Amino acid sequence: MRKPRVFLGNCSAYHAEDIKDVIREGLSQLALTKPISGRITIKPNLVMAHPKVATDGYTRAEVIGGILANLNLKKSSEKCVKIVEKSGLGVTTQSAYRWAGYRALARQYPIRLVAMEESRRTRVVLQKSKVHPHVTVAKDLVERDFLIFAPKLKTNVLSHALSGALKLNIGSIDSKERLFHHHFDLPAKIVDLLEVANPDLIVTDGIRMSYGGNQMTQHGTDLGVLILADNAVAHDMVCAQMLNLDPHKIEHIQEAIDREYGPASLDEIEVMGDYPIEKAQAITSKLDFGFMPVDQFPSNFKIHTGTPYCTGGCHGIFLDWLHMIKDRSPGELKRFPKIPVLVGKVIQKISAKRVLLIGDCAAASPNIQSKHVVRIPGCPPTHKCIVLLMMIRLFLFAPLVRPSLIFDGFVLYPIKRIKGWLVNLRFKPELAEE
Repeated sequence: MRKPRVFLGNCSAYHAEDIKDVIREGLSQLALTKPISGRITIKPNLVMAHPKVATDGYTRAEVIGGILANLNLKKSSEKCVKIVEKSGLGVTTQSAYRWAGYRALARQYPIRLVAMEESRRTRVVLQKSKVHPHVTVAKDLVERDFLIFAPKLKTNVLSHALSGALKLNIGSIDSKERLFHHHFDLPAKIVDLLEVANPDLIVTDGIRMSYGGNQMTQHGTDLGVLILADNAVAHDMVCAQMLNLDPHKIEHIQEAIDREYGPASLDEIEVMGDYPIEKAQAITSKLDFGFMPVDQFPSNFKIHTGTPYCTGGCHGIFLDWLHMIKDRSPGELKRFPKIPVLVGKVIQKISAKRVLLIGDCAAASPNIQSKHVVRIPGCPPTHKCIVLLMMIRLFLFAPLVRPSLIFDGFVLYPIKRIKGWLVNLRFKPELAEE
């Protein structure tokens, strides 16, 4: 049995022809054993795309265009391609498609842009799961013959500093299930989803890598690489190496290895292409990924962390929110009130006029003495909830508090959800085995 293959191709800019050529060369060297044919689904990373506040943290349309150009869609009418995504922060996926330039692709190629919150969905029973007995996913993600993941090479403080092909799967499930056990169980949750969406091909946008801050608003740096792979675990292990990270210390990668979804070591991966790993390591070694204990984040808040420490839950999400402020409105950090903030169940005595509690565990802290307790509930709370309650109760405005995004998140998104409910109203899917 041959080794999993990862291709690293030089690509210094978002030029359509260059991207097309690099992807073609990568496909040639990967020599996929499964043909790219039939019903093809592409899953990008559009957790957030916005021309003002989220410019670097999503899969660029030029990379998706390079994939489509290599499928010869205009000449092959039997191929049906659907791009399926569910954006984050409670904004509409169709807006993300528009902001990211994907609608122009839909005019150029015979494809369909599927927004999960308003499309047909189905529930799938998982046989090997640790967290999810079943999941609800877009119907077009399940009913496919070939699955392409198109992640963005980026860091993420919620997943031990790496967001790659494995973490991309979180955007495959319904909003409620997305937050279900999104805490210390996150690594197992991520790997559970491989049972329903395990990509046949990965094409990663690393031309401009995003790093350091909030997963949606973080800034980018030129890395100049396209990454193609035929195995998600092998892909993420090589990406971790490029970022000077130990893949075995990234919990969801090790979880996938333990469940035998991919190679057990870097020695079991065949790396090819004209882009040396050392080139990426030289660039990324100078970057601050922002992955730290949340109580070490510099701000006016006096942050107290309790147990359990949830990198993928309250601790990580609050750290992610702090980075959001730093990314786009660093001056706002100086406006933070000097109050205690509890994340997790804190045992020590906390006495202050005002106390801020992040998440349900913090609310169980037994020794709080305060006249004014501000609670942000959830296990974990959503970014949308944190942004809204921080604005209402503490008058702290995140960079995503913009009229267009408020309208999209609090007016358009509920309408889209209602549309999705109506679409699925008469469709009562049986739990199908994957």
